[in-house]
Amino acid sequence: MLTFTNDDYSLDLDGQRKHVRWLIEQGMVEGKCVHLIAGGAGETYMLEEDEFRALADLIISEGRGVAPTMVMVSELSARAAARKCAYAAEAGIDFVLLSPPHYSQPTEEDIYLHHKYVNDRVDIGIMTYNSFWVMPGGYSYSPALFEKLAELDNVVGVKWTGTSTEDYLGFQQMFGDRFALSENRQFFGMGARFGMKSRIDVMANAAPRLSLHQTKLTQEGRFDELEVLYRQLQFDPVYQRGRRRVAAPMVADGPHARMLLRLLGLETGPSFPGQAEPPQEYVDFWRESIEISGVLDWVDWDQSLLD
Repeated sequence: MLTFTNDDYSLDLDGQRKHVRWLIEQGMVEGKCVHLIAGGAGETYMLEEDEFRALADLIISEGRGVAPTMVMVSELSARAAARKCAYAAEAGIDFVLLSPPHYSQPTEEDIYLHHKYVNDRVDIGIMTYNSFWVMPGGYSYSPALFEKLAELDNVVGVKWTGTSTEDYLGFQQMFGDRFALSENRQFFGMGARFGMKSRIDVMANAAPRLSLHQTKLTQEGRFDELEVLYRQLQFDPVYQRGRRRVAAPMVADGPHARMLLRLLGLETGPSFPGQAEPPQEYVDFWRESIEISGVLDWVDWDQSLLD
């Protein structure tokens, strides 16, 4: 989920609440999804402490007993991370998406100790995040780190993208019995075929019917149909258009996610300062990709629902 904001960058909790209620009405419930608020697309890095708590409280008040809930915690300090995780646990949140510490490139022992500190102090399910592309110098979880994280009882999942196809699928084969791997790099139906348990889905904010259809195909093992749909909606419009893909570096996921959903008709407000908005060439590339793909046929969101 994105974080709804007003023009002065304050939280639009009324709009956020209406959107959550609408998603639940569309069928985004237990067995079909986990409600992740204050995640990467929700600009977790930019949230003040009271804003993080307000979003955690909101998703619990609307979603408890309806679907599992999750918040993201991304802190350099393990103590600060543990405090946020403790608040989430006390509020009734089911899981945290715990990012490794960011500043300089961590060692695997740093990553393990960060998770161990939280694991030992807070009783909440932990999904770790292999966010190798944001680290100075880059990194990716090794089999040895997976084995160490497996010693921590609360670490139950991995938001997973590998640096190669071999790692992406191979780690599922090696560790899929211990961790629930969630696709952060959906590519055709490969992750689902190999047994990954879920995927990260931002477009579901405006097109939950599409997300639920993909989930149904996965749960019924209809991977060929899933791959045909993926090719139509995502691969062909981006990669097979006779011109280069337009890229734009960004400090975090929020501006891209807001732009993408704005093109689907869901306006969530401005990105938190100071993040540069995507350049016009980038916006035009994605607008054309969306129009070619047919995704708009799956969009059921109506902005007037916020009135």
